Amino acid sequence: MIFLWLFCSHPNSKLLYILGAIHNIVNIDCKKRSDAESVSFDFRIKKISAYGVDNDILEEIKKFPFPFQQLIIKEACAVMNRLEKGKGVPGLTSLDCYCLFRHRYLLPCKHIFHEHMYGNKLLTSDVWQMFRKIFEESGFEVYESRELFIEYVQTEQQKRAEDRRIAVSELTERMRDRYYRVEETGNAEWTQSFISMLEASVNPIISRFDNSNEKT
Repeated sequence: MIFLWLFCSHPNSKLLYILGAIHNIVNIDCKKRSDAESVSFDFRIKKISAYGVDNDILEEIKKFPFPFQQLIIKEACAVMNRLEKGKGVPGLTSLDCYCLFRHRYLLPCKHIFHEHMYGNKLLTSDVWQMFRKIFEESGFEVYESRELFIEYVQTEQQKRAEDRRIAVSELTERMRDRYYRVEETGNAEWTQSFISMLEASVNPIISRFDNSNEKT
């Protein structure tokens, strides 16, 4: 209404209207530039802080862009939850973990961190450099290209096979955790009983599918 009144009554109203519109456009552009610069600063410069994570690990995490720092630090901190739940060291001998996080993000997962902190030292300086190189070259595009690739080649049967592998990995971890709990009691009879029951349950399964493979 104000601009309409100016346009009708003021001799330069049309010019004022145009100048006002230009001013608004310039303000919007400046805000977008400022927001973009802030996001760029956070992405490349901002560093995360965390309690309960070893300084050596934290320093390596800080070398990633900030969004990746946020992803990785959650997995590192999740080790404390695993310990509180009485979960033992995963027993990994390599970076080949089949959990959902590792498979989806290609970054160190809570199982790798747990193994590194209390078992095999998997996260060497060379390994960290390998992880960083993936994202230095491609950034988030590594996920975009990965999703396109998966959509192209992954059939419904393959998805179900991946779900089964994850399920077996989780079952194996649960069984290992129970064994460690029994072992920690110091009761040799219980430990032997656990092993005997496990063998009695697992051996028939192994034998059955060994025979099936021979037939096929």
